[in-house]
Amino acid sequence: MISWETPDPLFALTHLDGRNSHKLMMLRPYFSEFAWMKMRLSVMVDYVMAIYTFLEGKKISFVQDFSLADARKITAMETKTNHDLKAIEQFLVFSLQKKKLGFLVPYVNLGIGSEDINSVALAKLLGECRESVLLPCFQKIALSLIVLAQAEKDTIMVARTHAIAANVTTFGKEVANSLLRLCDEIKLFTSLKFSAKCTGEVGSLQGLFAVDGDHDWLSFSDNFIRGSGLVPSHAATQIAPYDSLVRFLQSLERINAILLDFVQNMWLYVLVGYVRVTKVETEVGSAGMPHKINPIYFEGAEGGLETANGMLETLSSTLPVNRLQRDFSDSTTRRSISMPMGLSVLSYQSIVEGIKRLSVDREVIASSLNRHQEVYLESVKAFCFRRGVGDIYDWLKDKTRGKTLNAKELQHLVDEIPIDVHLKDELKTMLTQKNPYPAQIVSEAVRRTKLVLKL
Repeated sequence: MISWETPDPLFALTHLDGRNSHKLMMLRPYFSEFAWMKMRLSVMVDYVMAIYTFLEGKKISFVQDFSLADARKITAMETKTNHDLKAIEQFLVFSLQKKKLGFLVPYVNLGIGSEDINSVALAKLLGECRESVLLPCFQKIALSLIVLAQAEKDTIMVARTHAIAANVTTFGKEVANSLLRLCDEIKLFTSLKFSAKCTGEVGSLQGLFAVDGDHDWLSFSDNFIRGSGLVPSHAATQIAPYDSLVRFLQSLERINAILLDFVQNMWLYVLVGYVRVTKVETEVGSAGMPHKINPIYFEGAEGGLETANGMLETLSSTLPVNRLQRDFSDSTTRRSISMPMGLSVLSYQSIVEGIKRLSVDREVIASSLNRHQEVYLESVKAFCFRRGVGDIYDWLKDKTRGKTLNAKELQHLVDEIPIDVHLKDELKTMLTQKNPYPAQIVSEAVRRTKLVLKL
């Protein structure tokens, strides 16, 4: 008989902690219950040392180790307190007494509330996750895109607008579009600062004022927050406003949207045969159709990014709203941040794997271009207009609207244009010349990406 209490990935309620848990272990130091306990305990210790020094004029330093056994003790304490941070506080008091530092016990959380500790801890964990997990993921994606963009910077292909063959671009330039967009948003993402509070139960420093009214507690509070690498927030109630966190989440949502656009485009390029998915001999693409090699990594990334962004949007809209000086809904909501983070990271990994398995089919791209020479008609129009054929747009529209032209038909059309023969020869030559600008855009994208992501 199955015992559902047995810890096993097969019993996990989500694929993040189930079948994909081995891919997301790097998030555990930031979003696991153990990590949340450890960081809050660390902030408590920092606060004890800071307020003791501030009040007594004596510096003190001690190290608080934290093990899995310690976390289990806190969990046991919480069953009695029914308050997670109070359990951590009790653990710290017990630890100080054990270290013969009992004289510090009165300073534990003196004048502040749980959300002062929580706001600092959450901000620090998110900042560390950004540096240690998210940015390395973006670097891997960017490196993959750089290689693809540079390899295909001169691969001329049909550009489609409204799904219709419209103009000319290069495959590499289209990849570079994603790189440039990512650069802009990642630059903003990395610049965002997290705010936190240390101003007491309702943000008025009432508790600290009661400790000793002769001290400048606002300066003490600000210095403590800045010492944690954060920005002090004075617009606080029981909680620190989530505005800086929301900016972080919304920026991540935009990064995901850019990547979502990329993976959907890659899927469409697979559809039209411009790219193929490399075969792996040991794998199968379908239980019933042995010939299939599917773009599953782009599809998986698409589903993950869409789901993550739905959660990020919900977090961004709910966290900034809190009734009066505090309701408890935000505590439940913010514990869900691990879900969009896990889905995003899993999607980033899939994108890298998907690009690695891509093979650009230049023959198919060239064949498509040969079948759709009408994509050069904007160039024809611009050339002729500049040389005095004012009604060239209407002339071309009458001749070509809704039609597909091959190379011979395009040449015949040029011969019919009412311009001098030498201009027709010049136009034909122009149509065969390489447009240098797509490659320049690729070079710009590579340069900016390396600068922004420090590659």
